[in-house]
Amino acid sequence: MTTPAIIFVAMVGIYTAVAAVFDLRLHRIPNYITVPAALLGLAYHGLMPGGFGLLSSLAGFAIGFGLLLLPWLLGGGGMGDVKLLAALGAWLGPLLILVAFAISIGMACCVAMVLLTYRSCKHGMGKTKQQLLGSVDPAQRKLGRTVAKRRVLPFAVPVALSTWCVLGWFMLFGSL
Repeated sequence: MTTPAIIFVAMVGIYTAVAAVFDLRLHRIPNYITVPAALLGLAYHGLMPGGFGLLSSLAGFAIGFGLLLLPWLLGGGGMGDVKLLAALGAWLGPLLILVAFAISIGMACCVAMVLLTYRSCKHGMGKTKQQLLGSVDPAQRKLGRTVAKRRVLPFAVPVALSTWCVLGWFMLFGSL
């Protein structure tokens, strides 16, 4: 592997690992992680020989941002997840951010099903449903509102795992 390729793999691997740790511990991904990562991704592909080029990096950034924008607007995730994918898109480009996102969605679904099954077996189906889907107090029930609980798994974890799969492919076969 060439030096630029080693830099690419190291930077993306470190970024996703740090984001996953922050998301696991704090349930948020701070701007001081995502913004520099996005700028470094754009700079890398704009300046390094062997990079995708600035336009491809910008396209990856836009696609990464757009993938989770609507779910965020609808209350289905955090803005940190949106910025995580945008910065990752700046590194991976338009095609690979889609691949990493698709794999991460599959991983998140599998992990969620395992956790739901485990919790249902341990605590019972009714309690698990109440914990994860929210509880309704009588005043809110008249209005048809439920109180949503915190998400089961921070999304940065499956994003990191899927990105490492993509990076592993890159290291094994030498091209993306």
